[in-house]
Amino acid sequence: MVDQLTSEAGRPQFIVSPKSKSTALLLSWLIGFLGADRFYLGDVGLGILKLFTFGGCGIWSLIDAILLTVGSWNKDANGHYLVDRETVRLVRMGNLRDPYGNPV
Repeated sequence: MVDQLTSEAGRPQFIVSPKSKSTALLLSWLIGFLGADRFYLGDVGLGILKLFTFGGCGIWSLIDAILLTVGSWNKDANGHYLVDRETVRLVRMGNLRDPYGNPV
């Protein structure tokens, strides 16, 4: 995976997580009630709590799955950004653009 997304001077650098957002999303929807998504993203304490409460009786696991799906939960436990494999491919090719069409 990519370690850092770098851009022109004056623009921020984003540290990208080695964990895949797609994998986290799949774990969250399939076995999120066991805390698998939290364990995968490095939140061991919350993963254990989610495991023992069966995802807060399903409510917590549903909320986590929705947050991952809509993109509100976009960082791992170390604060690194979660991206999918397609984004990494576009960055490597230099074809990633912001909403205004400028290269990132």
